[in-house]
Amino acid sequence: MSHDDPPPAPAKKKSPAEEAAEKRREKLTPGSLMKAVIRSGRGDATPADGDQVILHCTIRTMEGIVVNSTRREHGGKGIPLRFVLGKSKMILGFAEGFPTMLKGEIAMFKMEPKIHYAEDDCPVTPPDGFPKDDELQFEVEMLDFFKAKVVTEDLGVVKKIVDEGKGWETPREPYEVTARITARTADGKEILPSKEVPYFFTLGKSE
Repeated sequence: MSHDDPPPAPAKKKSPAEEAAEKRREKLTPGSLMKAVIRSGRGDATPADGDQVILHCTIRTMEGIVVNSTRREHGGKGIPLRFVLGKSKMILGFAEGFPTMLKGEIAMFKMEPKIHYAEDDCPVTPPDGFPKDDELQFEVEMLDFFKAKVVTEDLGVVKKIVDEGKGWETPREPYEVTARITARTADGKEILPSKEVPYFFTLGKSE
């Protein structure tokens, strides 16, 4: 290196979350997680850390017996699952599999027990009677994903920006706010339609 060359940039220090994710990834071994695409997705974008993913999942034994599902036709409630990558607790197979998927894709993930609910220190608890010590097939349909802002630490409130606002200021107590609001259930059913006349309230004072 000549005297005129700039010094190499220092290596970016990894966050504790990144270091924990790398250490957890060491549990993956050849063949422990295998993927087969059932239906191709669209586009070329895949989910990344900070994205909220919305998906249906059906879990089967290797013999094809359904043991858990979000779909009504398989005994579920019909409500998709939602996770924020890098934030939500999830099995290792999901953490590695979701970032490989396109919107609209349906894929089958075959997972060994050590990367689903039988993982050492697994952050999620399986339902009662779940065959966590068996190799299982997870059929996942990636309905949607998007950049999300976590509003509350428990992930109870997650924000998706539909249209960018103007300026930089945000309301706070005791600001008066005028807003149009629409509410839908997790499966998309509208329960509070948007009205032509907007809502008006005062932060910190109105119910």
